[in-house]
Amino acid sequence: MATAALDPGKRLFERHLKTPGFESGVSKGLWQHVSTTWPYAIFLVSVGDEDEMAIRLLLDGYPTLAPAGQPWDLDVDAVLPLSAWPTGGPEPQVFRPDWSPSNGNGPYLACDRIALQGHTDWHATPRAWNAERDLAFYFRELHRELRPAHLPARAQGAA
Repeated sequence: MATAALDPGKRLFERHLKTPGFESGVSKGLWQHVSTTWPYAIFLVSVGDEDEMAIRLLLDGYPTLAPAGQPWDLDVDAVLPLSAWPTGGPEPQVFRPDWSPSNGNGPYLACDRIALQGHTDWHATPRAWNAERDLAFYFRELHRELRPAHLPARAQGAA
């Protein structure tokens, strides 16, 4: 097995962090890279107008295999509890309480590895991951679904 330093997926991942598409999302405040401990990487992605959440991606086999995401709690370095998942908008279709917990807590998106594995018919859709995709594609898809959502802690604080 290739070491992380020689892993071609890791090298491509590092290049994808510097692409104009990815950097554009960073400059607009839509997402940002936090850290990498290969084959995992942690990012922040905006939720609604003023919130953000962390997501940890498993990137082994990248880009042949789609990233496998999980909502992540940066404070405890663990999966974000279900009670802290985004709510509102189409989000229940993304982080589905009836599906995600039994599927690695992954987003229910055609660009995510876990959801894609369970829905082989999704491979033909324009929102599906393929080896020509990059991080910017993944985060555009995720952000599209999280833009109308909010985080429960923020909703409680506003009440």
